[in-house]
Amino acid sequence: MRITAEDAGSSHVDDLLKRHASLRGERGISRDRGRKWYYQNWFVFMIAGLIAALLGYALLDPFYGEYLYIQGSVSAINHFPDHAIHYTLDDKEMELAADRYIEAKIGDRPVAFTTQTRLREADGKFSDFDPLELKEGQNLGVYVHYVPTEGGEDHSIARFVEIDPRPTARGKLSFHDLSRQRFVAELLMFPTIAALIGLFIGAADGIMCRLFRRVLLAGSVGLVFGFVGGFFSGNVLAEIIYGILTRFASNHAGTIGFSLQTAGRGIAWALAGMTMGLGQGIALRSSRLILYGFLGGLIGGLIGGLLFDPIDMLLLGHEKTSSSVSRWVGFGVIGLTVGLMIGIVERLARDAWLRMVEGPLAGKEFLVFKDVMRMGASPRSEIYLFNDPAVAANHAIIRVTGDIYEIENTCRENPTCVNGRPIQRARLRHGDQISLGRTSFVFQRQRTE
Repeated sequence: MRITAEDAGSSHVDDLLKRHASLRGERGISRDRGRKWYYQNWFVFMIAGLIAALLGYALLDPFYGEYLYIQGSVSAINHFPDHAIHYTLDDKEMELAADRYIEAKIGDRPVAFTTQTRLREADGKFSDFDPLELKEGQNLGVYVHYVPTEGGEDHSIARFVEIDPRPTARGKLSFHDLSRQRFVAELLMFPTIAALIGLFIGAADGIMCRLFRRVLLAGSVGLVFGFVGGFFSGNVLAEIIYGILTRFASNHAGTIGFSLQTAGRGIAWALAGMTMGLGQGIALRSSRLILYGFLGGLIGGLIGGLLFDPIDMLLLGHEKTSSSVSRWVGFGVIGLTVGLMIGIVERLARDAWLRMVEGPLAGKEFLVFKDVMRMGASPRSEIYLFNDPAVAANHAIIRVTGDIYEIENTCRENPTCVNGRPIQRARLRHGDQISLGRTSFVFQRQRTE
């Protein structure tokens, strides 16, 4: 048998030597000591996205809803209105004939009550409501479908009514003010949620690694790109596609219509999610992180959108004053899945990374996302090693040339060790253990050499 110098220097021989060293109790083989799963990026990004999405929706939820909500006492009742009400509902032109409703004024706001108006009980259940039982001076809260008109008096059609509701400041506003607030909230919904997801995910890794300069930079870039991208993709592209598919859905009943509606929202949210994970990649000027963030946001948005309608229609039913619960769940899912997918895409597509096995973040994995990455106690390092006095400000550098990964020691006082031996410069192979001061990593690759 003939063994060449190339065979003897191959990675296969290195792996066998490491395996034998491990059997003798020596260092140099990958172990799972101190592995803490909650330091993994997929989990950190998932929680960051979830919190960001729920916070974004919480800011706008009070101003947004399917119906306008007003409160007040009944000041006048007209049992014989002399005009029909024309309005649009779900892109369909509708007419409410004059003999099909009773008009009452809640304060100075006219409301049409019909046999379709439902009474919302104190326990949240619904029952029939008879418009003939309306009385002047009665204190009501009403969820209305607002019908603005050009010139003349605006109208509204009561969908749900509450008797003696708890007073709220917004219930006293005019139709015009409530409608304007809802329009602004709807316009800002996707941009705000996308911006906060971009902010939180962009800043999450920096917070965990105590890199506050990166928190500020990546977070602010994520905020801006999330808002701008969310505005155009969520309010322009998504609305066009969603409008087309929902128009088709309205012409089909049953499963086909529901499927088209669900697909339309899924595609719309996927488009809105595209820019939510770009902040960190753009801030760190890494094309890999930009790609991971783009794909993760796209897939996460699609999953969140596909889950909205099944939750809203199948679990909660049609009789409700608001789809707020579905939006809480839907936006929570989109934030969670955007963060999760960014972490998973990064995990599946990465080429090489360092997993800390000894140190303050034992279990965290540091992606090798640039050709030159500094390791040290300086916050400007790509891999910042805090709380270790034996680590110099600029302790070591990892260089990537093609398919070759090398580490170079740049500290004179304290060594950089690979597999327990001090080095000045060494080529890294899968499973190598790197030690700087009291901090240790295992170098790992997706594809072993």
